[in-house]
Amino acid sequence: MMTVQEIVTRVRSAIDELPENGSALNGLTDDEENMTRIIADKIGYGVVHILEHAPLDKMDAATFSALSQEEIGTLFSIDNEVGKLKLPENVLRIVDARLSSWPYFPTPELDNSQVALMQSDKYARGSYDRPVNIFTYNGKDRYLYMYSAKELTDTVTFTYVAKPSTAQYSASNLSQTVDIPSKLEAALIYQVAGLTMTAYREDIAASLFAIAKDYMGIVEE
Repeated sequence: MMTVQEIVTRVRSAIDELPENGSALNGLTDDEENMTRIIADKIGYGVVHILEHAPLDKMDAATFSALSQEEIGTLFSIDNEVGKLKLPENVLRIVDARLSSWPYFPTPELDNSQVALMQSDKYARGSYDRPVNIFTYNGKDRYLYMYSAKELTDTVTFTYVAKPSTAQYSASNLSQTVDIPSKLEAALIYQVAGLTMTAYREDIAASLFAIAKDYMGIVEE
């Protein structure tokens, strides 16, 4: 667990230590208060990016949320053996979703994928023994279509990463703790450093974002 102050300090060090840049902060630190404010303002955006893109195995159980059966009851329906779950607005990322008759949690597919196109054919689409989840937008709403239910009484298990506020951290409360899994702390530092340098229109932002990806364990194709 890090505080805003700790992140500000580590971000400044991360920027300044880039060997290709010499001293990146030279000329930018005349206004210490302004620099601290910019870094603190970028923390929320950094947290959202990391939670959305980092491998799930780098997150801890506290990062995940689950819909209760009461919540699901107002969001879920089954029609023509296809389950339809309307996703709450605070869902940043789907961890897993499964109907009670399914043997495992299938990875969600996007609605523009080849797998999604196959779901329009009743004989080719997913079944309860080979299930398929399709994530789609319908205007501002988002849905998860679940192919296919075995019974009309099927229930849903749904786990997700909730989207944190991008405006919850500021320089006015430097002692505030920042919720980020410990394995992703370094990635957050470099992501916030990149965002900070973007605000200053400094070219080293790209290098800092690349280091953040390395700490997340993301390999470019």
